[in-house]
Amino acid sequence: MFSKSVVSLRVLPSDIDMNIHLTNSRYLAMMDFGRVDHMSRTKLGKAIFRNKWTPLANHATVRFRRELPFMEPFKLESEIVYWTEEAAVMEQRFIFTRGQKKGIVAATGLVRVSMYDRAQKAFVPTTTVLQETDTPVRELKLQPHIEAFLKEEKAIQAYERKSAGIAPVDSLEIPAAENDQSKADNRKHG
Repeated sequence: MFSKSVVSLRVLPSDIDMNIHLTNSRYLAMMDFGRVDHMSRTKLGKAIFRNKWTPLANHATVRFRRELPFMEPFKLESEIVYWTEEAAVMEQRFIFTRGQKKGIVAATGLVRVSMYDRAQKAFVPTTTVLQETDTPVRELKLQPHIEAFLKEEKAIQAYERKSAGIAPVDSLEIPAAENDQSKADNRKHG
């Protein structure tokens, strides 16, 4: 499950907006495709069907860096970069594949994903997912941008609860994540 999925794509007429580049909504749709590709290339897809789990995207954010113009070829890399017992964080990067921008990241998306067992009405612990896919536990370092992403989700959740009157929240400050894991950051951003 910790392998990287790489999908080669191109900006097509159905992907563009009035600026003649990849429209914002297509990034999220393509990220869905990248996650499905990742699941199908690992044992995760089989585990999902065998156990009747439902994969869920709980939180997503995209940072746009460079436009992807009409007909531009690019690759989408999808990789699990952090996990806790409740969920995993997948980083998905849109990367130019030709010309002067070759290797430069056009956009980066982060998605918090988890497995839900509808029969049990409960989320599946990540260690169970790892066991079901014969994936050895690998500790991944909590990078600052991932920590900020997880804090953002907690802050939004706290705000939603407060505004709905479900639970009073005095502060939106969220403590640092507890599960510190290790992974080198050697990416070409340009």
